[in-house]
Amino acid sequence: MNRIDQQLAEMSGLLSALVFISENVEDEQVELLRHSAVTLCHCALDKIAAANRDVSRILRLAA
Repeated sequence: MNRIDQQLAEMSGLLSALVFISENVEDEQVELLRHSAVTLCHCALDKIAAANRDVSRILRLAA
């Protein structure tokens, strides 16, 4: 369970970073925003996949 909690906290941090970057980007920094958004979303997707694997493993063990 601790790993799942850690992954959720890390996803929250990644999404918070994306919101911060999006709110503070200058007009001439659109390319930086695009790159940051894609990178952070890929990281969040990796964390979601890892959490899903952990939950599936826990459910299999509980069955």
